[in-house]
Amino acid sequence: MRCACTIADGADVPQVSVIIPAFDAEATIDATLASATAQSVRDIEIVVVADGCTDATVARVERWTRTDPRVRLIEQANAGVAVARNTGIAAATGAFVAPLDADDLWHPRKLEWQLERFGDPGVGLVYGWYRPIDEQARVCATAATPAIEGRVLHRHLHWNFVGNGSTPLIRRAALDGIAYDPALRAARAGGCEDYLLQLQVARRWRFGCVPAYLTGYRQRAGAMSGDRGTMMRSHVAALRTIRPSLPPSARRVCDAGIARFALLSASAALGRRQVAPAAAALAQALRHDVAATGAALTEQVATIRRARASRGAAAATPGARFDDLQAGDPPSTWTPSATLAALARLDAED
Repeated sequence: MRCACTIADGADVPQVSVIIPAFDAEATIDATLASATAQSVRDIEIVVVADGCTDATVARVERWTRTDPRVRLIEQANAGVAVARNTGIAAATGAFVAPLDADDLWHPRKLEWQLERFGDPGVGLVYGWYRPIDEQARVCATAATPAIEGRVLHRHLHWNFVGNGSTPLIRRAALDGIAYDPALRAARAGGCEDYLLQLQVARRWRFGCVPAYLTGYRQRAGAMSGDRGTMMRSHVAALRTIRPSLPPSARRVCDAGIARFALLSASAALGRRQVAPAAAALAQALRHDVAATGAALTEQVATIRRARASRGAAAATPGARFDDLQAGDPPSTWTPSATLAALARLDAED
C-alpha cells in the first residue's frame, strides 16, 4: 500500500472526510474530484483509494494532490470496493465520513446542508435525494424522493430508500464497531455493501433527510449496479448477513425482503436461461416467506405486462446536465405507502 500524502502532526483535523474508492476510473475521476473540491464546506479532506488501478486513474489523482492539499491518494492491490472504503476510513481523520463513488457527482452545497441536520446528537446518518445520470452527466431518469427520518430500521429493511452509496453523510461515531463487508464480494454477491452498512447504522442511530437532489448517481454500461442478477443476489446476501442481529419484528421484515429479492434473482436467472440457479433462488424465497414470494410473483407479472405494453414507445430525450439543475426542483410529491406507514409505527416503538 502506498500513500501519496499524509497529514502532519498538529495539523487541523478536517470536519468531513470524503472517501473515494476508485478502480480504473480515469474517465470520471476528474469530474468527481472537481465535484468534491467545489463543496461549500471547505474544511474537508478527500481520500482517494486506488484499488489496483491499471489505467491512468492514479496519474490523474496525483495531479489533484499537487494542486489541492486536501486531496490524498492511497494505492492498494485490488481488493474490492468494501476493502477500499474501509482503507480510506481507517486513514481518515474527520468527524464525519462522506462516501463518494469515483463516477458520481455532488451538488456544491451537499455537505453543508447535510451537516446542518446533525444538530440532533442521536442522528448518525443524513441522506438526500439523487438524480440518475448518464455517462455525459445528463439526468436520464427520475428517482423517488422519500423523506423518511428518525428510527428507520424496519422501513430501510423493506426498501433501500437511501438508494446509493454516494448519498449519505455519516457521523464517524456511528461507524464504531462496523465496516463495509468484503464477504459479499467474496461470495460473488457484491453491490450492496453500502446498503448493509446503512442497515447496521440504522440499528443504533436515527436518520435525517435533506429534501433536495444532492447526488448525481452515474448509470454506466457494465457498472456493478447495472447487473440486475448480481444486485438481487447482493440484496439477499446483505439481508441474510444482518438478520441474526435483528429483533423479531425486524426479522419478519427481513425475511419478506429475502423472499422478494430471491424471487427477482430467480427471474433474472431464468432470463439468462440458467434453470438450476433459478430453481435454487425460488426455493430460497419460499423458505423465507411464502406469502411474500406470492406477492412478489404477482408484482413481477404486472411489471412484465407493463413492459410489453410500452414496447415501441419513443425513447426519452436526454435531460439537462446534473450541474445545471436546482437542488430543490422539482419538489417532492412522494407519499408513503400503507406498508411504510405500518412499518413507521414499528420503528417508533424501536
